[in-house]
Amino acid sequence: MLDLYRQGHRNFSNVDISNGLLRSVSLIGIDLRGATLNKADLSSANLIDANLTGANLIETNLRGAMLRGANFADADLSWANLTWSNSSNSRFVRSNLSVANFSGANLIEADFTGAILKGANLRGTNLRGAMLKNLRTCADTDFTGVRNLDERMRLYLCTVASGTHPFTKNDSRQTLGCPI
Repeated sequence: MLDLYRQGHRNFSNVDISNGLLRSVSLIGIDLRGATLNKADLSSANLIDANLTGANLIETNLRGAMLRGANFADADLSWANLTWSNSSNSRFVRSNLSVANFSGANLIEADFTGAILKGANLRGTNLRGAMLKNLRTCADTDFTGVRNLDERMRLYLCTVASGTHPFTKNDSRQTLGCPI
């Protein structure tokens, strides 16, 4: 796949690269729609403007990856590691983000419309301009130390957030500073 990419190919939709070791690779603008990347290591990879619509990224390591403008609509990122990733302007529309770890990530203007945020870790993320509306689930999510969360978005999250994060044991509503 990497050789084909270097030759100018960009469409790798429906490819299966589960358990692939792709650390620090540059795959700008790659089309991985419907691809299976379960347990792949894409840490520090450059996936700017990548199309991962409907992809399976269960337990995928995207730690420190450059994901600016990537499209994860309808993707399954459950148990994925996105710590310290730059996911600004990324689309997580209708994505399954169950137990996904975004700790310390840059999520400026990311779109989470209709996403599943069950047990997600958003500790210390930058949520300036992020769209978090019509969430299918916002249970057991940790928002401790999020930065730049719009007040209207925070109040909306207070109406839908519930439960306690499975690992940090922090109450979702308390981490948002919701009224009692």
